[in-house]
Amino acid sequence: MHDCLVNGEIAHSVNAADRGLNYGDGLFETLRVRHGQVRFWQSHMDRLLDGCKRLGIERPDQAVLLREVQTVIAGRPDCVVKIMVTRGTPEAHMARGYAPPAQCPVTRVVSSWALPPGQATTVEGVRNPSDPSHSPAGLRVRLCELRLANQPVLAGIKHLNRLEQVMARAEWDDPGISEGILLDENNFVICGTASNIFVVSSGQLLTPRLDRCGVRGVMRGEILRAFTSRCEQRRISQDMLAEADEVFLCNTVRGVMPVTRIDDRHYQIGPVTKEVREWLDAQ
Repeated sequence: MHDCLVNGEIAHSVNAADRGLNYGDGLFETLRVRHGQVRFWQSHMDRLLDGCKRLGIERPDQAVLLREVQTVIAGRPDCVVKIMVTRGTPEAHMARGYAPPAQCPVTRVVSSWALPPGQATTVEGVRNPSDPSHSPAGLRVRLCELRLANQPVLAGIKHLNRLEQVMARAEWDDPGISEGILLDENNFVICGTASNIFVVSSGQLLTPRLDRCGVRGVMRGEILRAFTSRCEQRRISQDMLAEADEVFLCNTVRGVMPVTRIDDRHYQIGPVTKEVREWLDAQ
């Protein structure tokens, strides 16, 4: 971690009574900074503010968040920023418990982090050749045993409760496996542990509907907007995944990540995946 602000002040901890720590009562955004610019800033803010509305958490001021982001990335033009917003710390006289307090100032935590290995770009903007999303071999992934619980009230938002993802990621320690694919309790494909998934079939881009569980990733949303005429959100079965022409994952930090193997099923890095990756590189 490079710099961290808690409610605008330099700090690396929150109050032990904070509801984000005690109950996971909050939201977060992970943003990519490239050449000093935050990519897809408004899309991240739209999702964060929608999540606040749905959870009944006071909405933070976007201008304040942007100033805090600019503070933590100073001198670090190529990095990752994490924004956390929690329901805050109740006053000492308030009763403990799950019930949300009527009055409780939100807690803002804004921090910057080094990019994952291989993610840095050159001065000219060319992606590092060790970037796994541009590897000729693509990514090897697996299907996870854990099933995501269906909860439409929380579906789509990026809340702080990530134990399902933690438990799924604990299923393997093979460094050759880059990601795990999560299914829901009905065995439909939903997402990766830290990514969204697209399946290419006959030139069409299919991505799971996320009305029951899963996170509507910002990169997923940008791809849906850019390729509207060729995209469809639908229920994706394991058979459809196995029969796909191409598969790729995406998230804000790592971009578009071609998949060449899911367990024993092999795929090619096809023309649609290359097209989407080239579109993103041009942004």
